[in-house]
Amino acid sequence: MPPKKVQLGTRERSLFARLIQEYEMKKYKLAVKTADAILAKAPEHGETVAIKGLVLFSMHEREEGLRLTKLGVRYDLNSFICWHALGIVHRMDRNYHESLKCYAQALRIEGGNLNLIRESGFMQLQMRNYLPFIDARLVLLRTQPHLRSNWVALALAHDLAGNKTQAVRVLAGYEDVCRDIPKHCYEYSEVVLYHASLLEEMGDANGVLDLLETQKAHIVDEPSSNAMRARALSTIGRMDDAALAWFAMLERNSENKAWIQAYLDVVATKESRLTHLLDLKSKFPKSTMIRRMILHVAQNADFKEHAREYIEHALVKNVPSLFLDLKSLYSQPDKKDMIEEIVEECRIRWDPQTGDEGDGPPSSYLYAMYYLAHHYSYTGQTSRALLYIDSIIEHTPSMPELHMTRARVLKRAGAYEAAADAMEDARLLDGQDRYLNTKAAKYLLRINKVEEAAKKLKLFTRPDLEDPVVDLVQMQAVDHIVEHAEAHVRRGEYAMALKRIHDIHKTMQDIYDDQLDFHSYCMRKMTLRTYVRTLRFEDHVFAHPAYIHAANEAASLYAKLHDQPYDPEPEVAKYQALKPVQQSQESDDVSALPPDSDPFGLKLAKTQKPLEDAHLFIRKLQANAPNDIRTWISAFEVAIRGQNWLLALRALSLAYRLDPSHPRLAVQFVTFHKATFGKLPDNVRQAVDKIVADVPPLGMSPKQYSTEYNQRYGLKSAMHALGAAEVLYAAEGMDQASEVAHLVFGLIRIPDAPLFVLEAAVQFLQRVEKDAPGLVTSEVSSQAFIRAAHETWPHADAFSTFEEKQRQAAARYEARRAWIHVEV
Repeated sequence: MPPKKVQLGTRERSLFARLIQEYEMKKYKLAVKTADAILAKAPEHGETVAIKGLVLFSMHEREEGLRLTKLGVRYDLNSFICWHALGIVHRMDRNYHESLKCYAQALRIEGGNLNLIRESGFMQLQMRNYLPFIDARLVLLRTQPHLRSNWVALALAHDLAGNKTQAVRVLAGYEDVCRDIPKHCYEYSEVVLYHASLLEEMGDANGVLDLLETQKAHIVDEPSSNAMRARALSTIGRMDDAALAWFAMLERNSENKAWIQAYLDVVATKESRLTHLLDLKSKFPKSTMIRRMILHVAQNADFKEHAREYIEHALVKNVPSLFLDLKSLYSQPDKKDMIEEIVEECRIRWDPQTGDEGDGPPSSYLYAMYYLAHHYSYTGQTSRALLYIDSIIEHTPSMPELHMTRARVLKRAGAYEAAADAMEDARLLDGQDRYLNTKAAKYLLRINKVEEAAKKLKLFTRPDLEDPVVDLVQMQAVDHIVEHAEAHVRRGEYAMALKRIHDIHKTMQDIYDDQLDFHSYCMRKMTLRTYVRTLRFEDHVFAHPAYIHAANEAASLYAKLHDQPYDPEPEVAKYQALKPVQQSQESDDVSALPPDSDPFGLKLAKTQKPLEDAHLFIRKLQANAPNDIRTWISAFEVAIRGQNWLLALRALSLAYRLDPSHPRLAVQFVTFHKATFGKLPDNVRQAVDKIVADVPPLGMSPKQYSTEYNQRYGLKSAMHALGAAEVLYAAEGMDQASEVAHLVFGLIRIPDAPLFVLEAAVQFLQRVEKDAPGLVTSEVSSQAFIRAAHETWPHADAFSTFEEKQRQAAARYEARRAWIHVEV
């Protein structure tokens, strides 16, 4: 039998009411004292115990708070307050399924509690259970039809569930019952525009026009309304009216690219777009966007004429972002060549030694040089780019942007250490610029100088945190945390690498969970269109490129931990000595964040089930990046190690559909053949037989497939040529070490072979030499490859000797001393 419910005396009931109020006002320390005062008289009062647990959980005392809320429920199973408190605790702990169970139990006891219904509805929305959410909002609307938020929330619930017709009916009903709405009422205006957006998505253009005309007096966001009206006019074929509508909007803002594009779609054919853009240019002569769109459309002599005008104007105005502006045009080689010719002509004409300085201000010459440095770096002419940027720096050494550009030029050339020094030069010129500080730290991470990068970051992070990366994690600086993870991987520090990758995972989960706070807020404030876009963004938050990259890296690390035991103790001991963790100070009512139980990734790296841990990331990849071949390559690596043959086969099949020529996939086919030879169960063999027609490599021996891959894809690109060598080595091993080395050495003869492929080739050759000592001749050895690659990439660190790097570093040090005028 459940324990008998404890009844409070008059004084304790008063204290309990105060306890609830103190919790709601976040006066947590006072609330704990009040709860203790009640429990001194009634230690088994379930509701007080549960609320105390809720308060402690809010103060980041997770274990004790959860224990007390559960204990409170056991003391009083029939109290909806106890179940509600436990539901809130589970919600704060992100255990949404358990939270909903508690809310359901609370509603069985207190079925008419609207607050419980509302909160449980938001929990259903958080989990994207739309039908229960609709039911909850329908109950609230029937109970409180006078509240506009209940109408809107029900419409939104139908919209999210995919029933836009029903959502429109609800909104139409709401608008019909509204009376005496003041003009330019923002909340009502947003409801109308949301209604119109639903009609637009349903393809009801006439409905959009009628609604916008009827509610015209109440609409505040006129640009959005006018854009919807213009789109609706074009949908029903009223092109002249649509053109007038879009032109009126351009009169309001002629820099809006989407509006210009929409206007052209209405009035112009593909052949007449340039003519119409020139007409717009005459009507809006100050519009930079129109002039830029002309460059996209114009060709040949027309392009050169307009590009000259655009470029010269920007150089005279000293626009530093001109290269970023024009870079998209470089996909058309003829335009790239004409741009180079134009800027070179400007440089020569404005050269104070050989040209006519009267054509423009003196700074124009420097900005032409600045553009050309970017241009030649982007087109692979590193020496020429360095010549230009060094000339400018010699003239004006105090501009941080010049040193940043030099760093980018060197980075593209593979001179990562020199690039880091150049970025440090930029940082030293403006020590108060956080952007420069962050870029300098990122460049240091790319040469694996983690400790030095941390010192730089420390200048701009919270002083009460000894480890600046902790602050970056709290600021959700995902891209920078990825750089930290990669640096640790390259250093072989798997514990810290896993720690940083899990920090990225937690950040993305936090972003998803944070939307819970906005479900109620956005419905009250009626920011409906933005709210819907936010929910749709949240559905794909784990598809962020940084997360996809980190998740694949995590799968690779866990596979390595499975293959070879790893002792993280020395690594962790080093970082414990370097970065003692120090927590922030407590506020009046909320204690500091709880200490990280695994600040250096020790527990992560000492896992006894690495393949199971990898599945956390594999599942996210499969759900959010199914069209990224890296997802299935990672899934295969985990599945084959766990001898999950069907999962491995599925990964190979899906990856082959995406890119049958991918080198890593080709090696995996060989791996699958060797790992499963004579081991496949009947059901897996039957599955192979069913898909072999669509996935031919499954029906070939490793040797046959190696020959097939080389013949079909070996000449496709440098990456595929390297892949052919890797497949041959995977298929036949040391027996073909010499042939493999010759295949790799052939990369030197491939024009424009990317730097990253050549760097990977060196590492592969070194692995072959280690596995097969004496079988690779000196003519095709890794050292011979490095010497040959150095001729093509003379600045790249990967192809420079240690002595060369030392000399270059010393020269950079002296050069900095010459211009910085301080002891460094």
